[in-house]
Amino acid sequence: MKNDQQPQDEIEDQDYELNFYDLLEGITDKIDSISQRIEEHKEDSRQRWQRTKGEVDEQKRLLKIQLEKRVQILSENLKKPDFIRTRDKITFTVGVANTCFSPLIAGQWPHLLPIVYTIQALFLITLRFFIYKHKHWHYFIYDLCYYANLLTLIYIWILPTSEILFSVCYTLAHGPLAVAIILWRNSLVFHSFDKVTSIFIHMYPPLTMFTLRWLVPIEHQIKHYPAIINVGSTLPVGRTILYTILFYSIWQALYFIFIVYGRRDKVQSGSRVTSYTWLLNDKKGFVARLVDKVGFAESDNEINIYKVLFYFLLQFAYMLISILPVCLWYYRYKYINAIFLCSVFAVSVYNGASFYIEVFSRQYIKSLELLQGWENSGVDKSSSSTHQSSKTESHKINEQNKKQS
Repeated sequence: MKNDQQPQDEIEDQDYELNFYDLLEGITDKIDSISQRIEEHKEDSRQRWQRTKGEVDEQKRLLKIQLEKRVQILSENLKKPDFIRTRDKITFTVGVANTCFSPLIAGQWPHLLPIVYTIQALFLITLRFFIYKHKHWHYFIYDLCYYANLLTLIYIWILPTSEILFSVCYTLAHGPLAVAIILWRNSLVFHSFDKVTSIFIHMYPPLTMFTLRWLVPIEHQIKHYPAIINVGSTLPVGRTILYTILFYSIWQALYFIFIVYGRRDKVQSGSRVTSYTWLLNDKKGFVARLVDKVGFAESDNEINIYKVLFYFLLQFAYMLISILPVCLWYYRYKYINAIFLCSVFAVSVYNGASFYIEVFSRQYIKSLELLQGWENSGVDKSSSSTHQSSKTESHKINEQNKKQS
């Protein structure tokens, strides 16, 4: 019995081992099948992704080509004489309307002038940045005049209770910004968008601060601009000059770090234009001639660090001199302040008249002469062609008469 039972047990053990190995083999096959399916799925996903990526790249390429064509067509249309004339007419109309309505708003509804200034500043300065960016002139946007406009907007809408910021905005607006119209010979040329924008940047901040100081009712000042009430009828000269120098120094330090030092390679190569390179390279200008007299000029005419630092020193002296009358007279006396602003605006109008009479009129006369010459040449060509055709026709008639005879 024991001998019979032992083979039986061995057979059962073999069946058990066989079933166990079959199970392991089945599991292995299942795992291999699943792995194969996963790999196939990965391969299909990879192929689909590559195919989708290729289609997306092709669509991007086609879209880029279409966009470049549209930009090219738009740029060509922008250069057409009809578009340029229409653009200049619109700019002229808007410029004249703005010049007429701004004093009206300041006198009749002075509380609305900061809103008008803000809307125009956001639109004009933003548009100028993109235009200058295209011309590689956008480093001009980091100049002091734009910094003063930014401070004015911050005072109006964010910190109207700050006496320090109000004093700084008033001095910078009536000092460096307004006087720059005279020194930079800004001209009120209504059909030129660039010149109108320059006048706005230098003229509208002092007009806005003048309106807030003198024309806005006291009740509105107390509610919306309490810093004006807290400062009182006079600016503390020493403290105001100190705060103005502090804010000016912040701008000058940032300008030196990010433009003079940070972008020195682009500026020195000439691929970017800045205000200081513009003035230092203008050999007929006051700044360049003064630099030459001091002895910073070099034979290779390069702009070195000594020229730049001397220019910054001149600019600081100009800022300091221009803010003194603001603290002493403009803020204290309404009519002196008004006479100053009217005088600055009159200078811009005179510069604009000089441009129209001396520059624009010559260009206009030249264009008329060219047009007249073209028309005369067209008449001469038409008359000569008519005379030639009449001679040809008479010759044909004579030939026919000879044949008939």
